[in-house]
Amino acid sequence: MQLFLYSDGESENNKRLEAAVHQVIPKDRIEPYKSLIDLRERLRTPVEPNSIAVLSASNQEELRQMQLLRGLLPEIYVVLVIPDRKRTTIELAHLLLPRFLSRQSDDFKNLGKVLDKMSRTAH
Repeated sequence: MQLFLYSDGESENNKRLEAAVHQVIPKDRIEPYKSLIDLRERLRTPVEPNSIAVLSASNQEELRQMQLLRGLLPEIYVVLVIPDRKRTTIELAHLLLPRFLSRQSDDFKNLGKVLDKMSRTAH
């Protein structure tokens, strides 16, 4: 199991997200990405079974850009962090078929629990 973590890393919310991920997933299993282009290139190569992608969209435009990953994600469990609860945001988010949806303003406790359970069942 691998975990692909995409976030711009600049905002306080993304730093909290990264901390939550690191609390439940061993560091050697996490592949961090700051660029969607780099992540897309990585996803074009083989990935381990039951891998997880945690994708943090800071705005709707970034969420739209993530749609380019759709064809590369069918074998990967997606956990998606979205900027807000607007209808258009939710609609875009669901196109990526996430297993779990969280908002940037959340405390990420539930996200951590979901990742923990996903990583345990992946073995």
